[in-house]
Amino acid sequence: MKSFIVGVLLLLVVGFGAFIFFTDSQTGITGGAVASNIKVESKQAIVKTFVVTGENFKFYVDGVENPDIVVKRGDTVRIEFTSVGGFHDWKVDEFNVATAQVKDTDGETFVEFVADKTGTFEYYCSVGKHRDMGMKGNLIVE
Repeated sequence: MKSFIVGVLLLLVVGFGAFIFFTDSQTGITGGAVASNIKVESKQAIVKTFVVTGENFKFYVDGVENPDIVVKRGDTVRIEFTSVGGFHDWKVDEFNVATAQVKDTDGETFVEFVADKTGTFEYYCSVGKHRDMGMKGNLIVE
């Protein structure tokens, strides 16, 4: 009987020692792993937002007429567009994107797209001959 009790006690001591050895008391992770050695990387999408206003044959961003809009390849581009004079839209053929056509009483519209190719691309108003009349600028993707 004594040898049975000694064997059970020995088994409990060995089991408890193994439990302590394989358990990190701070993280609760078994197997001796340490949480600070684990790296988790996340890549957040960058959204570049531009508030664009359409006026008679001109676009404005922050008070600048027909400015270059510059972004990085891979950026998500958001164009928030309003018209303050006339009927206009904002369009880029190479990315197959365009806002809705709006007039000054319609409020704001927007379009989002991923700038997935580099280069200089013309943005323009596709209403009537507005593009020919100078309602255009450059979207530059670096």
